[in-house]
Amino acid sequence: MIYPEINYQSGVPLYQQLKRSFHRLAALGLIKPHEQLPPVRQLAAELGINPNTVQKAYREMEQDKLIYAIPGKGNFLSDIDDNKQLEKEEIRRNFRAAVHVAWLAGISSEALHRLLDSCIGEGHDEIEIERRD
Repeated sequence: MIYPEINYQSGVPLYQQLKRSFHRLAALGLIKPHEQLPPVRQLAAELGINPNTVQKAYREMEQDKLIYAIPGKGNFLSDIDDNKQLEKEEIRRNFRAAVHVAWLAGISSEALHRLLDSCIGEGHDEIEIERRD
């Protein structure tokens, strides 16, 4: 089992970091459908956090239908076919981050569109990037 990553110095609450990390692991296929997640106490001990934090993350992931619980057995990743939206959300997050970096660098919207088209159509070949005026 791959454990989720959390950043103790981040201003983001730990339970939200756990949720995002599990979303990422699922979207990347690093956790397989119906694979059991670590028990609450085990994960809390491994990460050095309060079990209530893990429980809150698991509860919210269950509400989001990312995982399902079987009483007495544990928590399991839902069927990825039912969660294809996760992959789209992960891609969207990455796009937003790339757009933000491009904006900070002064890259025009048109140049960014051309760069994306180039990456899609030509296997990630680089193109000349124009600066916004």
